[in-house]
Amino acid sequence: MNHRLLLTACSLLALSVIPQAIFATTPFKKSFDEQYVKDSGNEEFQAAFRTAGCYVCHVKEKKKDVVNHYGNELTKLIPGNVQERLDEARKGGRDAKTAEEAKVLKELVDAMKKVEEMNSPSGVTYGELFKSHQLPPHEGEFSTK
Repeated sequence: MNHRLLLTACSLLALSVIPQAIFATTPFKKSFDEQYVKDSGNEEFQAAFRTAGCYVCHVKEKKKDVVNHYGNELTKLIPGNVQERLDEARKGGRDAKTAEEAKVLKELVDAMKKVEEMNSPSGVTYGELFKSHQLPPHEGEFSTK
C-alpha cells in the first residue's frame, strides 16, 4: 500500500512538471505540422515529420539548445529565450501564462512565414523545400544560449 501511495504521489508530481517543460516543443511541432505537413497529402513527408519530431529544428544527439540552420533562423526571429519567457509568465498566474503562450505561438507562426523566404543551406528556400515535401537539412549547428 505504501508503494502505491508513493507511486501515485510521484506520478502526480511528474504530471505537474511535464507540461511546463514540453510547451516549447509540443505546440511548436504542432504548428509546423499544421503549417506544412498535415494537409500536404504526402504520406512519406508526414512519416518523415513524425520520425524527425523535434529534430526538424534541433540537432539530433546534441543538447536541447543546439539547433540546425532552420531552427537558428526561427530563433533569431522570436524575441528572447522562449523557455525563460514562459517560466516568468507562469509566476504571474494562469492568465499571464496563457497570454504568453499565445504570444509565443503567434511569434513562431510569423517567424515560420518569414523563414519560408530564406535560403536553406542547399540554396533552395525553405518554402520551396516544404512545398516539395522535404524537411530542413541538418547542416550546421547553432547554440541558442
